[in-house]
Amino acid sequence: MNTIIYLIRHAEAEGNIYRRCHGIYDSLLTERGQIQLEYLSERFKYVPLSAVYSSYLYRARHTAYAISKLKNFKTILRKNLYELNMGDWEDCPWAQLNVMNCNDFELWKNKPWEIKTPNGETMVEASERVINELHQIAKNHYNEQIAVVSHGTVIRNVLCNILNLNSEQINEIGWGDNTCVAKLIYNDNVLKAEYWNDASHLPEEFSTFAAVGWNNKKDFPSTIQVWFKEYKNENNKQILLELISSYISELKQLKFLNKDEIINKKNIYFCMYEHDIIGFIFLDSETTQKDYGKIECCFIKKHYRNHGIFKQLLGNAISVFRKQNKKFIYVDIKNNNDNMIKLFKKFDFRENTTDNKTTMLIKNIYVPSVHEENNLFNTDE
Repeated sequence: MNTIIYLIRHAEAEGNIYRRCHGIYDSLLTERGQIQLEYLSERFKYVPLSAVYSSYLYRARHTAYAISKLKNFKTILRKNLYELNMGDWEDCPWAQLNVMNCNDFELWKNKPWEIKTPNGETMVEASERVINELHQIAKNHYNEQIAVVSHGTVIRNVLCNILNLNSEQINEIGWGDNTCVAKLIYNDNVLKAEYWNDASHLPEEFSTFAAVGWNNKKDFPSTIQVWFKEYKNENNKQILLELISSYISELKQLKFLNKDEIINKKNIYFCMYEHDIIGFIFLDSETTQKDYGKIECCFIKKHYRNHGIFKQLLGNAISVFRKQNKKFIYVDIKNNNDNMIKLFKKFDFRENTTDNKTTMLIKNIYVPSVHEENNLFNTDE
């Protein structure tokens, strides 16, 4: 008799839209990701599952939780289901890797099966880890149907193995959209795939691929991707002053600051497109509330606007403030700037307070640990 495994990619998470390398780096689901979960859980509403398994990472376990809570049992967490460990590349913008590690990044794009990032693992190692776990799970559910939530890169490699493809043929698998489903059949110690990369439950408006302009699912997104360089070198002072002047005279996006007030602060980051400076973001971690980091102001040159760069600026802010153990980020925006208020709300900022001049918007960036959520999950510890 057969055991059926529905192998599912997690819902949209921060790394997917902020264009950062998130392997074992733990991050939250996005607002679109939460909506994707509604459609995923509806897909499995009438599927008689005996159990739901997941990796420990937040984005996977909360995808699994959306299914298991409808079935009235806890998701079972398994450590070996985690994403490919990217080592020293973790949480770096992909664009930074393209510039700073260009040879290795080219290898990653063209022959990813050949690369092992510093302190990371190979695709073969990751694939074997996950396949062994799938076999063990299947043996515990003879003649049953189960769901397993894991991650995009390891799922591709698992499918490559199951379909008896060589590593060089991995692009024939393609990438699956967030919450995509593969149906695997386990019988006599053999895994076979009936279908894969199926995200038919998602309307296009809630597709991550559609949102980031990923038309060729066997390659990489073609949208503009940026990276960030901290302002430390006085040689770049004139460039920064010019950008600040443009910000003050043209956009006036956030609460007004003069040039000296900005340039004498810490946590100023240039927004880089390849080797060109195209904007900046100023972050303030010295707020009166220790758990809060503040986005003071940000600016992108006109030519580069409307290309998805703003969300990458937010991704940098989240990365910086998480390393400083902040739990929230916020902005103060002038009340008459409706467009900017709407823009931040689009990325899950919520209105907190309003006075006569400004509106304060706040966003949670804290990722709870498994221990803090032990009432929701069963672990293999």
